[in-house]
Amino acid sequence: MAELPQETLDQIRAHLLEGKLKAIKLYREATDSSLIESKEQIEKLSEELEKSHPRQMADNKPIGCAGILLLAVAGAGLVAKSGIGF
Repeated sequence: MAELPQETLDQIRAHLLEGKLKAIKLYREATDSSLIESKEQIEKLSEELEKSHPRQMADNKPIGCAGILLLAVAGAGLVAKSGIGF
């Protein structure tokens, strides 16, 4: 990773907790790197953070469409099982 001021690196890490897009954008602006290079560097940093702060990173991962679908199906099953009708 390019040498970055600590403040910028802290901002990138904070953005990683929200999602990678903002982190990539900030990295690109700070280093004038290409999109591909920025994405690769942010992926590496994300992997490092997942190893050093697994709980923080896991708490901020989106569950995605499959996770939402699974919750909806489970919820529908509970409603059907309990006899609550609409």
